[in-house]
Amino acid sequence: MLKELTDWLFLLVRDALLALLDLLTDAFVTVVDLVCEAVVTVLALVPVPEFMSSGLAALFGQLDGGILYFVSVLGLPQALAIIGTAYVFRLGRKVITLFQW
Repeated sequence: MLKELTDWLFLLVRDALLALLDLLTDAFVTVVDLVCEAVVTVLALVPVPEFMSSGLAALFGQLDGGILYFVSVLGLPQALAIIGTAYVFRLGRKVITLFQW
């Protein structure tokens, strides 16, 4: 009878401590979520510069002819296309593997 009581008390204390740990974990996640929302809100308030609002095509269109020549010779549009393709591939791979990589 005494052993059953002590086992029950031990389980009660263990479950209480596990519940406290879950509470602290949830509180930490909530605080991190609030911080992330605050950062996103602050970043949303930053205005987009006028030269970036219409995309890279408009930005390259405003460049001088000599600079456009060097941009095309250096292959900057192709390099940006390769980087964009690699980024899309990486995100696609993560989605297909259900974010396991």
